[in-house]
Amino acid sequence: MPANSKPFSSLLKVTNAQTQDRWYPTAVDTYKLSFVLDMSIENSEALRSNLAYSMQYLEFLEKEIEELKLSDVIYTMLVKSYVVTGMSVLEGLFVNIVKSNGWWKTSTLESLGTTQANETRFGTEKIIVKTELLKKVDEYPLQMNLDELIKILERHHQALQVNHLVYPTLKRLKDLRNRVHLQKVEDRLDHDYNAFNFSVKKEMGGILYEILSSPMVTRLPQNFEFLKKNTDEAYTHD
Repeated sequence: MPANSKPFSSLLKVTNAQTQDRWYPTAVDTYKLSFVLDMSIENSEALRSNLAYSMQYLEFLEKEIEELKLSDVIYTMLVKSYVVTGMSVLEGLFVNIVKSNGWWKTSTLESLGTTQANETRFGTEKIIVKTELLKKVDEYPLQMNLDELIKILERHHQALQVNHLVYPTLKRLKDLRNRVHLQKVEDRLDHDYNAFNFSVKKEMGGILYEILSSPMVTRLPQNFEFLKKNTDEAYTHD
């Protein structure tokens, strides 16, 4: 029996299953070989390892969601972990791709601080003028967030070679990923229980499968096959 077809119960201590009889995700080394990365980019080796660890965790989450009877709240939190981990995988890949293609934003200006003028009147309004002082420096890379990375790749479809509808979905999932910050809510009903459900999980898994199985990302798409069920319209949560 293949390791990834063994039941979740094989992991329970009470079953006392031998190592060879327990479920185990795809090996880390196999995942490391699965990703097409530009290894000339700084810290790419560490990125490759982190991608592999995260993919093992996603496999584990899929196994839990598929086989365990969970309370609604615990299920919701598993979906949240699934989205946060999935978006982290994509963000790591996007950083490598954007840097490899020379699309990373840079600057030759460094801020020395700001000065503020005294309050004055402009018509009937009171205004204060702030001035930022900048100096010329050698070119350096700017900080970029996930939203900026998605927008760059949306303009350069050849980088991922995926359906263009992936990008608006990525933007929605990016907003959900930001809910890792527990205090960022809009109102009393804006909490995780109302934000994460099977539909979100399926959408995240489908996007992961489409991107990770792209020839621009992997030469071994079969290693991401466990995500494919998320693209099946008949796939539902029991």
